[in-house]
Amino acid sequence: MKRKKSSKLKNILILALFIFSILLFGTQLKKLLLSKNDNISNTKNKQETKINLDTIKNNYGHYVKAKEEIDILDKNKKIIGKISKDAEIILDDNYNIKDEYYKLSGIDYYLNYKNIIKIDNLSNLDNDEYKTYKNYILHNNNIITNDKYKLYIKDKEIYSINKSDTYKVIIKDNDKYGIEFNDRLVYINKSDVKEIQDINNSDNNTLEGLPVLNYHYTVNKAAGELNECTQTICMEDTQVEEEIKYLADNDYYATTMRDVYLYLTGKIKLPKKSVAITIDDGWYVPRMITILEKYKKIGTLFLIGSLASPNDYKSDYLEIHSHSWDMHTPNVCNGNYTHGGAILCWDKEKVLADLKKSRESLNNTKVYCFPFYEYNDNAISYLKEAGFEMSFIGGDKKAQVGVDIYKVPRFQLVNYTKMEEFIKYVS
Repeated sequence: MKRKKSSKLKNILILALFIFSILLFGTQLKKLLLSKNDNISNTKNKQETKINLDTIKNNYGHYVKAKEEIDILDKNKKIIGKISKDAEIILDDNYNIKDEYYKLSGIDYYLNYKNIIKIDNLSNLDNDEYKTYKNYILHNNNIITNDKYKLYIKDKEIYSINKSDTYKVIIKDNDKYGIEFNDRLVYINKSDVKEIQDINNSDNNTLEGLPVLNYHYTVNKAAGELNECTQTICMEDTQVEEEIKYLADNDYYATTMRDVYLYLTGKIKLPKKSVAITIDDGWYVPRMITILEKYKKIGTLFLIGSLASPNDYKSDYLEIHSHSWDMHTPNVCNGNYTHGGAILCWDKEKVLADLKKSRESLNNTKVYCFPFYEYNDNAISYLKEAGFEMSFIGGDKKAQVGVDIYKVPRFQLVNYTKMEEFIKYVS
């Protein structure tokens, strides 16, 4: 009897052990399967994260464009403003992309990688002012904005910000200030400014009178061009190059016409070593272009429109503005004039038609140079009516801030100008 009970108990223990083993195996198997699934899930998440970061990095470009209105965020990724649809933006090349946000260049603000596309360049940079503003000397003022303000480029709203900021003043205009934001020149309306601070932003090493140089014909003696160009305004290319080389060697900034206008109207400050280089007419220009390109100095050609197409003189270092369409003929007008160019006596309609044709051929330029340096009150009134904002004469003196903007003087350079005289002009 005792043996039967012992045997039965033994069987029960064996069965219990068997069941326990099955349960234990099942638990371990489940853990193994869960662990395997976790590893698969983690691997998948890591792959997806890598794919997303790769996508974000691939979408990154130095220049981008907003496909729709997008948020501006501060360093804590808090929304503090908006960037307008179709706005062009500069991103920070040195920013380490580690999440879905890109850093704006020049300021500690960010945007999401979505809803932007890469572009090759900024279309707004075709304006001289936007190319050259980094050469300007800062005004000794800072502005403190309102808690909400807007920033503009070419009168188009680009950014709206919902926090007060402080900016250095680059340009003082009538109803707005030019400042830098996102490594660009932008404008803020004076109505969006809460306070103006006086502060020493520069060492005051600024220009006191702009030397505007006036060249005409750059010729080559070996090519026999001095035989056909015999006036004193016919200068050998070696002489011209020596002068432009001096400007380059001594770190002179060669201005654009936009710079000249802003400077003479008191809106900007230029560095002490600044100069404007102008060339009149349109004959013998290619050698001057070669010299300007060699030394990377901007020059301005005042072109007689009927003489040549502006396409003949295309260069990144040459602006082209108006020297009339066909009013550069001497002895047309009688009176107390040395040359008597047509603008001095033609009837108003004829002059305006010439000016209109010249402007239209030169991308509607607003800059003019009087033929033979001669002008009268009628001529100036015609320029204003035709849409010109600035014009040049002779005078052999520096152009000072506040000068009559329609009578900007220039130093005339000729083949007997000595180097020491040239240095005196630009000093």
